[in-house]
Amino acid sequence: MKRKVLIAIVGTLLVVFGGALNGMCGETEDGRLSQIYGAFVDNYIQKCEAKADMLDSGSLNIRQSAIRATVKGAFMQSNRTTVIKYLMAENTPLNADRLEYHLNQKYAESVFPQEVYALLLKEYTDQ
Repeated sequence: MKRKVLIAIVGTLLVVFGGALNGMCGETEDGRLSQIYGAFVDNYIQKCEAKADMLDSGSLNIRQSAIRATVKGAFMQSNRTTVIKYLMAENTPLNADRLEYHLNQKYAESVFPQEVYALLLKEYTDQ
């Protein structure tokens, strides 16, 4: 019985002081936000890559969606740090839908997708 109580007390102290130690170790709020946004951007890129696997589909609509996902994933991959800075500058709430909205907005501002889609679509429909 004493052992279980002692373990509970030590565990509680570790949780309480562990949080305080993180703040004292020099990790800033911006650093944590950057990591969170980075993880979300990485997840978004993975989703785009998963959609891109459907390029060989028999359906034209699915191929078009896969082409869009390919271009969007490549953009996010090459501009990852810029996108994270954009999310931090916009003070985007940590809500998956709001983050995805801001990622799509940044993509639409930066890329002229109609031209890219037209070229890629022509290439994949000619196959």
